[in-house]
Amino acid sequence: MDTTLQIVSAIVIGYVLWVVIPALWRYRALCRMLKNYASPGPLHPLWGHIKCFDDDYSVTSTYDKLAATSQSKMAAVWLAFKPLIQAVHPDTAKIILQSSDPKPTGRGHQYNVLQSFIGEGLSTSNGSKWLRNRKLLTPAFHFDILRPYVKVYNEVADILLNKYAAKMATGANSIDITKDIGLATLDTILRCALSYEGNIQEQEDHPYPKTIHRISELIIKRFLIPWHLMSWNLYMLSAAGKDYKRCIDYVHGFAEKIIAKRRRELADDPSLLTNKKRMDFLDILMTAKDKSGAGLTDEEIRDEVDTFMFAGHDTSYSALIWALYHMGKYPEEQEAVYREVCDVTGDRQYVEWEDLAKLQKTTMFLKENLRLYTPAATTTRLLTKPMELEGHTFPAGTAIGVNFAVLHRNPEVYDDPKEFRPERFLPENAAKRSPFAFIPFAAGPRNCIGQNFTMNEQKVILSRIVKRFKVVLDEDHVVLDVPRLVIEPRYGIKVRLEERQ
Repeated sequence: MDTTLQIVSAIVIGYVLWVVIPALWRYRALCRMLKNYASPGPLHPLWGHIKCFDDDYSVTSTYDKLAATSQSKMAAVWLAFKPLIQAVHPDTAKIILQSSDPKPTGRGHQYNVLQSFIGEGLSTSNGSKWLRNRKLLTPAFHFDILRPYVKVYNEVADILLNKYAAKMATGANSIDITKDIGLATLDTILRCALSYEGNIQEQEDHPYPKTIHRISELIIKRFLIPWHLMSWNLYMLSAAGKDYKRCIDYVHGFAEKIIAKRRRELADDPSLLTNKKRMDFLDILMTAKDKSGAGLTDEEIRDEVDTFMFAGHDTSYSALIWALYHMGKYPEEQEAVYREVCDVTGDRQYVEWEDLAKLQKTTMFLKENLRLYTPAATTTRLLTKPMELEGHTFPAGTAIGVNFAVLHRNPEVYDDPKEFRPERFLPENAAKRSPFAFIPFAAGPRNCIGQNFTMNEQKVILSRIVKRFKVVLDEDHVVLDVPRLVIEPRYGIKVRLEERQ
């Protein structure tokens, strides 16, 4: 018995000496290293900065504090005892984004949480799998594929504008624009990516956008509860975990039904692809082959469909609702965009492919909108080798991120960063800044593959709205931006839409 006790004691002491104490020493060194990094507020001894990201605070105000208090080009946000180390300046962002380091998918990391939702699609996969799939999917975003989508954007806008007109015709002083924009961007992605015609915009209570919204809300709340973040099994025991599982099962099932239907159609008539006027995203996924002749599995196809459905719908939704908010808040800028749209399109109702490059003021407006309300605020890499940033060497195994939202509000990068000034993106002004000063779609080898798709969609839909309606902000309605997977208004955004003569 004494011998057994001695052996157990020796193992415990050895573990403490060789594992626990070195880990605590490294943690202490990390804390000292991060001491002078920017933070969003006072550091709670147990919760860190978690309270700065709940639904009672404006998330953009939190980002403003991070940007304004930075004593370096890095920031540290503590979720309980776990620091999120992030670049908040173009110089440090460039080093991280140009590296080939993978995204962290281990327990407790953001991409581990996302994988239960969108699987191992382009946003979350790493290494050879990511490289293979990126090459296979790149043709889906060629200009020849994107060009016909402009007609789809216009058809989606037709329905949206008529819905807005009908709601204003009831005599309402103002209407909440958010739900209808969400249905419109979902309609767009379903038509363009999956050739799905389901009258989505006519279904006010369609479960897909509501479910995506709930998933986004649950993921953020999970990040703010450390024991839920670290343990999937513990999370599944909670009411939130059960709700989350129900939501992702619905989203996965939605995609699987569309994929199965397309497989049946192709099996019944293999000539469908050759007879189609255009191949959509799903066609390309199903027919893509790598150098060895292997295609994507059903699970890989579903992961990419889920990824593109979420990224293509939710980010465009966020960008457009905040663009309309800024239209109402800054009527002079709205008038400048309106005049340009009228000059470019003339008497035509539809915006055409050739018009997109001519809508320069509109593009600057949308870029300034994305600077202030960057839909996806951060990205993270897991270092495979030591990296030096701001005089500190971070060892391999450290998770290092870039906070686009804070970088875009950094007073060292933009004068008066809280002011809305589209002229920042005049060519002569943009040329004075680093290419990494404006990165709403990330940068480097893992930049957003669908950025041209969403920018074209935003230009068409915003142009169509502003040409038909004058947007007037409801000043009595409280707009509180809160953190989700994209930045969303907790209470919606209300505007009055006045028909132009």
